[in-house]
Amino acid sequence: MRNFILLTLIFGLSHNGMSQELNPYLEKGNLSIGLRTTTSLFGHDEVPGLGTGGQFRLQLFDFLSTEFFADWITLDLNGAGTRNNAHVGWSVLFYPKKTEKFMPYLIAGHCFDYAEVTPLSTSFLDRSSESISRWSSAVQGGLGAHYFLSERFNMTFSAQYMLHLGQHLDYELTEVGDGYYLETDHSSSAEEATETHLLLTLSLNYRIADLW
Repeated sequence: MRNFILLTLIFGLSHNGMSQELNPYLEKGNLSIGLRTTTSLFGHDEVPGLGTGGQFRLQLFDFLSTEFFADWITLDLNGAGTRNNAHVGWSVLFYPKKTEKFMPYLIAGHCFDYAEVTPLSTSFLDRSSESISRWSSAVQGGLGAHYFLSERFNMTFSAQYMLHLGQHLDYELTEVGDGYYLETDHSSSAEEATETHLLLTLSLNYRIADLW
């Protein structure tokens, strides 16, 4: 009887230790998809950019995950025109310490970026030929956190600083009367310059498969 009680205690303690090591919310082999909204701040323009997109994540190890994403961000240039940015890229997520429902992480990655600035056309003046655009790449890094609403469903927030590499779009807003005039400069659009901004992303994600 004493041996049976001892074995029961040993089994109970070992089972409890194993259950603490396993994390039902985030394990290697998890594949999830999500929808996201992104706000762009502190860039070339004073107004923030708002965008939507999607992503999927593949958990490679318990402490390391990958994220592949696409965003479309639009900025209203004070009513004088618009700027559109498309981001397509990937990131690596590193978890310094595994918790359960609330899980912070470090994030870093790379993306390809397409940007286009279009002045506002009116019924009297067609300015579509004055649009400027460019392709470039960028690197980004920052912090984020998951909050798990269930074992498969989570809400994620991240803040990343993005540095663009390559061509800089040269344009200027000039105040005219009660509005603004957007002036684009094709001759300077190929100049190399540093363009940076802060990206705040909120996403909802659902785990669709456990691959291994």
